[in-house]
Amino acid sequence: MQEITIENIEARLIELSIFELRQTARAVGVERAADGKKSEVRAKIIAIANGTAEPVPIENRKCCEYADKKLVKDIQTYRGSIIGKK
Repeated sequence: MQEITIENIEARLIELSIFELRQTARAVGVERAADGKKSEVRAKIIAIANGTAEPVPIENRKCCEYADKKLVKDIQTYRGSIIGKK
């Protein structure tokens, strides 16, 4: 199993289309995931992954059905490992 790193997460985010990126951002908890350019949305996801930003509660999980579920899980796992170290 490959170790989850922030570099790996960033590389996988770059590969997503804007639609997939925004769906993934919503699933991770980015506030207003539809606002901004791809680079801004990626930066918001990375901030949540690094623990420098807090995810917002997700009211409607159905809106995230097109998110990259494996990537979302990896982001949440990475965030948990970072938060646990602080």
